[in-house]
Amino acid sequence: MTASTATKTLHIARKLMSLLGKIEITDDAGNVLYESRARWGWLSKPWSITQDGQEVATVTRKLWSFAPIWNVHTRDGDFILRDKLWSWRRQITVVGGRFDGAVLRGSLLDMDFELARHGQAIARAQAKVLTLRTRHSIDLLDTTPQAELLTAILMTNLLAQKREDNKMAAAEPTPPHLQ
Repeated sequence: MTASTATKTLHIARKLMSLLGKIEITDDAGNVLYESRARWGWLSKPWSITQDGQEVATVTRKLWSFAPIWNVHTRDGDFILRDKLWSWRRQITVVGGRFDGAVLRGSLLDMDFELARHGQAIARAQAKVLTLRTRHSIDLLDTTPQAELLTAILMTNLLAQKREDNKMAAAEPTPPHLQ
């Protein structure tokens, strides 16, 4: 098997007690491959993704855009992540860069995800149920370092979005007729 056809499994999970947010991506042996941290910001919190203590990517939400858009800066170049509006399923498209046109599509309940480009699957993720924190197992079908980093960026973005969605749901007041 070549490096691009062998599969590799990663595990991503949010840290339970983290003020701004911390996400770890590990291999099967429990070794931390990537660590993502939210940094404090006035209007939006940028996420910093590190590998072996070195920053490899920064993800920042673009403010004042109609559709959710994130600017991504990596050593290999910059690209954009664009979320699809009014969809029953989560769908994030990569615009620009090496993986231009790649799409992360989720299942109806955000339990399963597939990252594909031009019909070729790059990675598949499945949520772990009955856990205290959000966890996914990711099967990398393309194990090149660039595909691994893209998968880490997209899954970090996904967990950050889910965290914000949960905060918004918790902040909504209960309608008077349901109290």
